[in-house]
Amino acid sequence: MSVRTRQVSSPPPVSRQTTSPATTARRQTTSAATATPQEAATRRAELSTAGAMTRARLTSGLIYDGTRPAPGTTNTNAARPIDAPLKGDPNHRTPETYNNVINQFAVAHNPRYAIRDSSGDGIKDTFCNIFVWDVTRAMGAEIPHWVDKRTGQPTTVYNYSQSRELDANATMDWLRQHGAQHGWRRVSAEEAQRLANEGHPTMVGWKNPGGIGHVAIVRPGNINERGPAIAQAGSTNVNYAHVRDTFGSRPVEYWVNDRGRAAGGSSPAPTPTPQPPAPTPPPATPPSTTPPTTGLPQATLRQGDRGEAVRALQQSLIRLGYMTEAAYNTGPGVFGPRTDAALRAFQRDAGITVDGIYGPQTRQALTQALARVQGGGSTYTVRPGDTLSQIAQRHGTTVDELVRLNNIRNPNLIYPGQELRLPARTYTVRPGDTLSQIAQRHGTTVDELVRLNNIRNPNLIYPGQELRLPPSSSAPAPAPAPRPAPTPAPNPGPPPSGVGGSAPIGQIPRTGNAFIDSIAADAIRNQRETGVPASVTIAQAILESGWGRSELSRQANNFFGIKGTGPAGSVTMRTREVINGRDVYVNAQFRKYHTPQESFADHARLFTQSPRYAEAMRHTHDAFRFAAEIHRAGYATDPEYTNKLHSLMRQYNLTQFDAIARR
Repeated sequence: MSVRTRQVSSPPPVSRQTTSPATTARRQTTSAATATPQEAATRRAELSTAGAMTRARLTSGLIYDGTRPAPGTTNTNAARPIDAPLKGDPNHRTPETYNNVINQFAVAHNPRYAIRDSSGDGIKDTFCNIFVWDVTRAMGAEIPHWVDKRTGQPTTVYNYSQSRELDANATMDWLRQHGAQHGWRRVSAEEAQRLANEGHPTMVGWKNPGGIGHVAIVRPGNINERGPAIAQAGSTNVNYAHVRDTFGSRPVEYWVNDRGRAAGGSSPAPTPTPQPPAPTPPPATPPSTTPPTTGLPQATLRQGDRGEAVRALQQSLIRLGYMTEAAYNTGPGVFGPRTDAALRAFQRDAGITVDGIYGPQTRQALTQALARVQGGGSTYTVRPGDTLSQIAQRHGTTVDELVRLNNIRNPNLIYPGQELRLPARTYTVRPGDTLSQIAQRHGTTVDELVRLNNIRNPNLIYPGQELRLPPSSSAPAPAPAPRPAPTPAPNPGPPPSGVGGSAPIGQIPRTGNAFIDSIAADAIRNQRETGVPASVTIAQAILESGWGRSELSRQANNFFGIKGTGPAGSVTMRTREVINGRDVYVNAQFRKYHTPQESFADHARLFTQSPRYAEAMRHTHDAFRFAAEIHRAGYATDPEYTNKLHSLMRQYNLTQFDAIARR
C-alpha cells in the first residue's frame, strides 16, 4: 500500500488530455450533477440564513449516497478550496449530516481526488490531505491545506511568498502544534468512532518518518478488529473501509473536533484518551441513554421516516442479508432509497405485497425470517466486571456481531443487568457426519438436535443441511473437538499434499450468508497451512463461482476457475477472457475435483508453488495487497478484478476470517 501524498502546487495542473477543456467540463458536469448550479446556490443561501431548526430540516432532506460528486466539488486544481453545497453546523452536530457531508464528495468517483500527475513533474500524485481538508472545511472545523509561513495558522492567501502547503506529515505536525487552539484533540480509536457516530468531525493519520504519511476521515460506522470506519483519498480512494484496510499496522493517531454541540445534548466534555477498556463497574444509577433496541419496531414505517425505529428495521435487514453495512452507514436511522430497495427485495422473496412499507404483514414476515436465522440463539445478562470482548470470546462470537445484534452504539459502554442477544449457533452437515458425532462435538445430545431441527429419522441427514444447535452455556466453552475429515466420493484419489487437511479450526462466527458460512472453514484452514489470506480465498470463490451457482462449481467442484486437469480430470467450459481490452469468449479446459475441499487446497497450492505469485506471497499479512498482487501476476484478465475482490472483502467483512486464522 502506498500512502505517499504529494504537495499540490498552486498553478493550474499541466494537462496531457486529448479532449478539449470544454468537453472535459461537460463530461464532469454530466457525471457529477445532482442539482443545477442555480439549485445548489439556492440551497446554500437557504442554509446560510436558516435558523437551527430550519437548517436541520433542510440538511436532513439532502441525502447523498457517495456514488456521485455534488455540484461544486470536482475542481481538479486541488490546491484551491471548493465550496461544497452541504455544510455542517457546529451548533447542531448529527451523524446524518456528517455522513452526508462526507458522501457529497463521493471520494471514490470524484476527479478531484483521482491519482494523476498534477504538477507536470512525471510523478503521480495522491490527495489524501486534500480530502481531509475538504471534509473538515465543510464541517466548519478546518484542518488546513494552506497555512501562514510565519504563524502556522490557516490562511486564505494561496501563494508561496506568504503561505505554504501541508502534506500528510505536515498535517500531523499542524495538529500537534496548533490543533488544540482550533478545537482538535487526540483520542483513542474507540472514542474516535463514538464521536464520529455523534456527528463530530474526526480524522486518523500516520506520520511517516521516512517519507510522506497518510491521513483519512473517520466516518460514522462500526469499529471492528480492523479499526474505526473511514473514508479516504490516496493510493486507494474509498468511501467506506476500516483503518487497517489502508493503513495496515502502522502507528496511527486519532483526532476529533468536538467543540460543536451534538443534537439532543450539550457539548461533550473532553475526556482523556482511554486505555484498553476496563471491566465495567456497576453504576449507581442507570445511565440516561436509550437502552439498546431489540426486536422489530411496532410502528408503520415508509420512505422518508427516520429515527430509532428505522434503525432497528435496518439492522434486521442487515441480519437477513438484504442490506449491507456500507449501505446502512450512508444513512443510519434514515428510511431512504436503499432501505426502501432492501425492504422491497425482502417482501418479494417473502411472497407478500411489495410496496416498500413496513406494516403488520411485513413485520410478521420479518419476525418469522429472523426466527429462522436466529433460531437456537440465546441471551446473556451482563455482570459487573464484564467487557464486550470477554463476552464475545466466552460465547465464540465477535464484538462486531454483538454490536450488530444488540444495536450497541458504544462497544465500551455496557451495563450490569443489560440483556444481550447472542448469535444463533448452527452447523452445516459435511460428508461423513453422523448426528451422534455432531452432538458430541458440540456438547449436546441427539435427542436435543432432533427436537430443535424437527428431524424425523436421526439416521438420515444430508451434506449441506444446516442444523440448529442449542445455545452455548455462559461459562467459557472447552476447546472444540477435532472435526473428522469429510468422507470423499468413491475413488477420489488423494488430496493435494500439504494443504486441505482436517485439523480443527475452532468455532467460526456465522455471517448469515449460507455460501460464505459453508466455505469459511476451508479458507481458514488453508490460510493456517499456507498463509494465503482466507478473505481473498472467499472473495475469489464468490466471484469465480457466482456464489457457488456456476456450472463449473456444480459439475466439477471447481470454485476458482483454475484451468487444466485436476484430480478428477477436466471439463470443457465456455469462458470470457479480456484480450486487448475486448471481451472474447473461448472454450477452455478446467480442472475437475472430487470434492470442494480439493478445490480449495489446489487453489492455495497454486499460490505457494508457482513462482509468478512469489511477490503476492510476500504480502500475506495484507489481504488487500495480496489480492492486488495476484491480479498483477496474471491470475485474471479482467481489469477490474482487484477492485471486485476488494469490494467483496469490505462488503462482507471477510478479513474477520484472516484474524481467526491467525489465532
